[in-house]
Amino acid sequence: MTTDHKCSFDEVLVGPGDSFGNLKPGVKVLVPCECGETPLDELEFTQFRNEEMNAALLAVEPQRPLYHWAPADRRGQIKRLGLVPGKRLTTSSEGVNPAVCFADSPSWAWALTLNGRGYDGEWDLWQTWQHLITDPLVLASPDRPSGIYEVRTEHRLFKRDLWYVGSRSK
Repeated sequence: MTTDHKCSFDEVLVGPGDSFGNLKPGVKVLVPCECGETPLDELEFTQFRNEEMNAALLAVEPQRPLYHWAPADRRGQIKRLGLVPGKRLTTSSEGVNPAVCFADSPSWAWALTLNGRGYDGEWDLWQTWQHLITDPLVLASPDRPSGIYEVRTEHRLFKRDLWYVGSRSK
């Protein structure tokens, strides 16, 4: 891939005469870019780049504070169990989220939690540190000053690794 070209992959509909194997008529597929790159090549490159960025961000500041908002009615549960992936969903941009998500500032965590929706009731802010999270996945963003969009983990974060910061209400 060259830096002066941005690959694009057109979507085409498989017709009756084009089907073979698992490609049945009516299925939409992506075709290679005019430069010869395939969608799979682009996906593999993007995944490799994300893995490198994840490792770099984790190495730069392993003890970075991270924040998570939760409804205040979950406070007792969080004090007993910590943050547990797969518990009742409050909000998420991706529907049911099997991970616990964090941001690098309270305000950004709030923005990610609400994702453009209104909020009701009281919400608690919880803090932890990046090095206490098991298998963190750092989603990078060049648009954020820190370079971090969000940090996710599919593992439980124990109560001993959380600090209750405060609450906010409508």
